[in-house]
Amino acid sequence: ARRGWEAMLVLEGARLKPSPTRATVRLKPDPTSDVARRSLGEGGSVCAVTTDCRALDNATAEKLTADAVAQLVEAGIDRIYLKIDSTMRGSVPGQIAGALSVWRRKFPDATAVVCPAYPRMGRTVVGNQLLVDGRPVEQSAIGRDPVTPVTTGDLAALIPGSQHVRAGELAGNSAPIVTVDATSDDDLGAIAAAIAAAGPSVIPVGSAGLAEAIAAGALVRPSIIDRFQNPRILIQVTSLNPVSLAQVARLAEAFPGVAVLLAPPERVGNLSAAERVAAAFVDRVEREQWDVLGLIGGDGARAALRLLGASAIRIIDALLEGIPFGIIVDGRADGMPIFTKAGGFGEEDALVRVVERLRN
Repeated sequence: ARRGWEAMLVLEGARLKPSPTRATVRLKPDPTSDVARRSLGEGGSVCAVTTDCRALDNATAEKLTADAVAQLVEAGIDRIYLKIDSTMRGSVPGQIAGALSVWRRKFPDATAVVCPAYPRMGRTVVGNQLLVDGRPVEQSAIGRDPVTPVTTGDLAALIPGSQHVRAGELAGNSAPIVTVDATSDDDLGAIAAAIAAAGPSVIPVGSAGLAEAIAAGALVRPSIIDRFQNPRILIQVTSLNPVSLAQVARLAEAFPGVAVLLAPPERVGNLSAAERVAAAFVDRVEREQWDVLGLIGGDGARAALRLLGASAIRIIDALLEGIPFGIIVDGRADGMPIFTKAGGFGEEDALVRVVERLRN
């Protein structure tokens, strides 16, 4: 959701009222809802549906993904993109299987092309091995993830039954699932071009890196977001990734007035701790006045949005690479500006730069 979505914002109190947007992230797997129908009804629009199945077993993930894709097909979509974690955490094989099982009803020869690379965030694939900042993923903090640790970077092991090919070999591919190397944006562009040439029967499977490469050829850059004067910012951090903790420390030094709610150290392996932080976050959202909200860490973000009663986020722009900015749809924070960030993404000064952009 970094680029390609056009919107105009008008400041109205502490809430933003959007014009019809080009991208909507549904927080429940219900693409037949009114919000999703409006998104899908706009020419060239995108509706993203979250299945929340990263931490689930493969069989459950397969069913949830199949159900979501089936609903999307019923809603009339003609292309899909299966967004996975850039470090291959969780039930990726199940998600791929679920998407393919339904897509093959529409395209009997459907295949999945998998490349989780996101070079600008240090995620690359070399020789079918997933690297984070040049090291095997299992040697990074992802290997110690409290919920979904990744113990190998070998994509053949992570996606059983897949076949490794080069981007130039995609045109003649007949294997049901293939993986592809990428170390740069140019590599991702070549993969995207091959997928486009192959047509809608191919399911691209990847992170925001491949998604952006696929969108780049057809969509325009977003308009610049409206900015605030000294915005009141509340940030929830449920990720314990060292990257996030370093970012929070830098933010506290540069902008001590920004309110941050942190997960306790015992958060490790305990999703209920993220739920407790989310409950405290929602309480402050409801009791106090804020201009912008921030959610860092996926499970806590999901919990906070659910407690707020939100049905979706309309994506407007990106504050930085990998940090989308949008507005909450429905619930007790309807219209509230919000940004989100994965725990392991970004440079150490990422949050400082986010606040600077919102302020200046």
